[in-house]
Amino acid sequence: MTEHVALRVVSFDNLDPVGLYSVIYLRCPKCSYPSCGVMSEKHGSGGAAPTTVMQSPGDVLNMGWAIEKFWPEPPGPLIPELLPPDVERVYLQAERNFPIKGNEEAAGTMYRKALDIALKKIDPSLSGMLGPRIKKLAEAGMLTTDIAEWAGTVRDVGNDAAHEEEPITREELIQLRSFSEMLLRYLFSLPGAVKKRRGERLDWETESS
Repeated sequence: MTEHVALRVVSFDNLDPVGLYSVIYLRCPKCSYPSCGVMSEKHGSGGAAPTTVMQSPGDVLNMGWAIEKFWPEPPGPLIPELLPPDVERVYLQAERNFPIKGNEEAAGTMYRKALDIALKKIDPSLSGMLGPRIKKLAEAGMLTTDIAEWAGTVRDVGNDAAHEEEPITREELIQLRSFSEMLLRYLFSLPGAVKKRRGERLDWETESS
């Protein structure tokens, strides 16, 4: 996962004669992998010379420069398609916290909340812990038994996370994320794609109209 590591500027090329735009080449001090970016001088800021930027351990953004482009581009959030808006909103919060080291509990809470909202939409009569609710949906034929069995092995789904004393680990969060994505795709993305193919409106689109 991405950690907060300061990339080092190792070289640069001017893109224009005046020097307002430059390509900077960077290296990660942890993994030694390269990256590059295009930086432009902020208007009226009198940006530091690129040679100074190379020699300084400070932030380029505090030296009168702005980053216009960066490669490789950071991965965006992975959101299942055709989710109800409230489920998608909460799931997006989980995805935004997922890559950040130290935000495992925040991400886990939002994944659980997204699952909770999703299950209520499928069957509002069900309440309680996520695991038993998922099992009941499987018994009713609305989920596969494989998914129900998988739920029992995922922390924060197969047990009551509110009574857990130990914080969720990165590995446990990855499992929770994978399960959440698969369950939401099964409940909404796949049937939603079939309805779209038939020219039908989604259930939540009908409810909001």
